[in-house]
Amino acid sequence: MCFADVRRLGVGAAVFAGLLIASAVAAAGPTTNSRGASASEVAVRLTPPPEPGVGAPALLISDSAWLGLYLYGGGLDAVQGFEHTFALASCRRRVTTSCTNFDGYVPITLFEELENHPDGFGTLIVATGYNDDDRAFRTELNTIINRARSLDYERVVWLTLRSNVTYVSPGDAGFAEVFGNNNEALVGIAASGTYPELFVADWAAYARDQSGWFSRDGIHLQRRGSYAAGDYISRKLAHLDKRACPQPLAEGGPVLDPCPDPDLRDPLVDLDSLYPVDQPQPSTPFLLNFEGSSSWPAPPWWES
Repeated sequence: MCFADVRRLGVGAAVFAGLLIASAVAAAGPTTNSRGASASEVAVRLTPPPEPGVGAPALLISDSAWLGLYLYGGGLDAVQGFEHTFALASCRRRVTTSCTNFDGYVPITLFEELENHPDGFGTLIVATGYNDDDRAFRTELNTIINRARSLDYERVVWLTLRSNVTYVSPGDAGFAEVFGNNNEALVGIAASGTYPELFVADWAAYARDQSGWFSRDGIHLQRRGSYAAGDYISRKLAHLDKRACPQPLAEGGPVLDPCPDPDLRDPLVDLDSLYPVDQPQPSTPFLLNFEGSSSWPAPPWWES
């Protein structure tokens, strides 16, 4: 996603948000608020089948909402417990042409990013949507999941969008009501069973009351939020995989096994005891587009 006008954020916003948000420009059409929204013997399985996506790498595709994982370089290493690749880009949209950043940069879409990663992945994590409207959400979800199926992805984990926010995307394509409409449609589609591989990660509810994790627009991760986001998705994947959590809830506490669903509890994680949220961290160059991963399974930067 592109970043909103710096006047919406205020002088005290995070550095990366100040750099990007101040200059975001884009063309996007008007939006509506509507919700679119021959064997002769029977085979005997000796062991239970694996859960969808377990063991295969995950691809997390985001707009600038989660680009803070990279821009606050330490936050990347909070993603632990599963093999993964990040594809993070400012101004990204799901299927329709992405919006334009201040420097003329137009990222490829989520759909096109899938085309760039056709082999070896089992799970798609969708953290994109703040630059999209709500008119074609159902159609775009169908397009994305069917393409993921054709590329042998076995699971799609789709994050809800924070809707108690002031952020307005370029061209007024997305804003609080639109994000809420998309969330409602997503939850309904997942509950319908139309897509058995679709799992909702309710980031919006988990992070609803955590204003300190975000810039003043309510969307872009600040430093603490980058650790919280990395920790959250690590626990969500551990829960879906029926693995142990990669971290306890606080330093010195028990590691829960299997990991409970973070969506069913308040964010009780003691970020300050688990992560160096107030320490200097690896510097990262300013990029609108990042692809890479955390240090896992190697130790995080603060333990090396």
